[in-house]
Amino acid sequence: MLTALVRKQELREKVDVDFDGRISFLEYLLYQYRAHCNPMDFMDRAMKAQGMRDDEDMVRCRTAIEEVNEAIRAYEAEKTRLEELSKQPGVKGLGAKHTLTMLVASPLAENLQVALVKAEGALRVAQREMMAKAKKAGGKPSGGDMFWMQAEFDVKKARYGKA
Repeated sequence: MLTALVRKQELREKVDVDFDGRISFLEYLLYQYRAHCNPMDFMDRAMKAQGMRDDEDMVRCRTAIEEVNEAIRAYEAEKTRLEELSKQPGVKGLGAKHTLTMLVASPLAENLQVALVKAEGALRVAQREMMAKAKKAGGKPSGGDMFWMQAEFDVKKARYGKA
């Protein structure tokens, strides 16, 4: 049993995987059945069973996207904290509102921008290497991983990138 405030915080932090402020049915299922199945464990087991492993470019790309996720979490946590403080009356609330408006130019936002640029570069390098390997093998690239990483990155860049 959770209180309403604790439940909302848990939904915001643990269930909303892509930080869009909405909870999809898939996000709900991932949260509800987290003890029985973990998507990353599933992918690791499937790759090991087939004798596959990731390239260095893919690992760098995933690491860069994880850095973006960490920067987003820090930015969103600070934004939430300032929004709660801005509801207070008096000088403290006004100061929090002012700080909230300046959050766009804060070091957290700069770190987020740097992480986005690094992730974009890593993604381009990984895509170029995948295309080169596919061309050398004479087939088409299986761009499933690249497609989903690109889609995830595009959503984050649209929401947190420079306007």
